This record gives sequence, C-alpha cells and structure tokens, in this order.
Amino acid sequence: MDEQESRKPSAWRSRVAAATAVAALLVGGGAGAAAWASQPASAERDPAHSRTASNTATVQRLADIEDIQQLKARYFRSIDSKQWSKLATLFTAHPTIDVGAKYSSGKELAEKTAALLGDAPSAHQGFLPEIKVNGNRASAIWAMEDYVSFPAGSTYKNGFHGYGEYHDTYKRINGHWYIDSTVLSRFRVDTVPNWTPAPTAPKK
Repeated sequence: MDEQESRKPSAWRSRVAAATAVAALLVGGGAGAAAWASQPASAERDPAHSRTASNTATVQRLADIEDIQQLKARYFRSIDSKQWSKLATLFTAHPTIDVGAKYSSGKELAEKTAALLGDAPSAHQGFLPEIKVNGNRASAIWAMEDYVSFPAGSTYKNGFHGYGEYHDTYKRINGHWYIDSTVLSRFRVDTVPNWTPAPTAPKK
C-alpha cells in the first residue's frame, strides 16, 4: 500500500469527527452530544472533541445569561405594571432584599411596594449588565434608573428620579433562574413633581 492509500483512513476519520462535532453543536447538546459521547476513548483526544465541549459550554453560558436578563426584565415590568403577585414569584424562598428597605421574601417586597406605590406611575430600567455564571449560581451588576411620581393630592409631596446600581445573585432551581439576593445602591436622587396620568380607555 503506498503512502497516499495509507493516509485515506486517517483523513476519513478526521472528516467523521468534524461532522459529528458540528452535529453535536447544532442540536445544543442533545442527540448529537449523546452520539459524540459514545465515540471510543481515543476520540476524546481529538481536538474536535475539545472544541465541541468548549462550544457547548459557551452556548449554555449565553443561554443562562439571556434567561437572567429576562428574569430581571420581569422584575422591573412587574413593578411598573403593578403585577405584585408575579413580582413575588421571581425570588428564591429565603432571599436577601435591600432596596432602601430590607425585606425577607419576594412576597413581603411585593406587598410593601404595592402599599407604597399604589397606582403611582413609575418607570424602572436596568441596563449594562455584567453577568457571571458559575454552574447553578450567578451574579450580576446592573446600572439602574427609576422614575416615580405620585398622583396630585397624594400624601407624598414629590416623586423622585433615581440613579444607581443593583448587585444581584441568582440561583437555578429545577431548571429555572430566581433572584437570590438584590442590593440597590443609589448614587443620586432628584425630586420631581407629582403627576396624574390621563385615564386610559378600557380594554376591549
């Protein structure tokens, strides 16, 4: 057998390994990953195997980051849309909550915030997140800005416009992310006039 012929099996194995790695990546660690795991032990030393493992880990990390961003978005939206029962469900059973006042549960945060804000119009935003994921735990720093006004005639003389940072931790439980701690630090707070929004037409 000449040298060219002897190289054919090796080249064929390399092509098979590369194709298997691509398939595992495309299915996100599902059936393709299972097929790759069943390869002989010698395949584990193939560079393609290392690349596949690295790519799968990257895809998972990005998916976790996106889930955490969605979780924090629901936190802000639940406050501004006054969906207090939904706000309560975003936390672990025994979270640390310090947002200017300290609360021992998502339920307590929701109830006390509802009593404070009532129907007051508000706008909360979180942006520029720095999120780190470590297995079933994660942490993040969020820049934040909030704007709260109260209806005219309220017992509160002014609303406020605040700026600061959230320092959060998260925990994955049964495949879902929850807020395990959130600490708000404000850098600046300006007073704003109270305002009563125009009534909205009833939904049909």
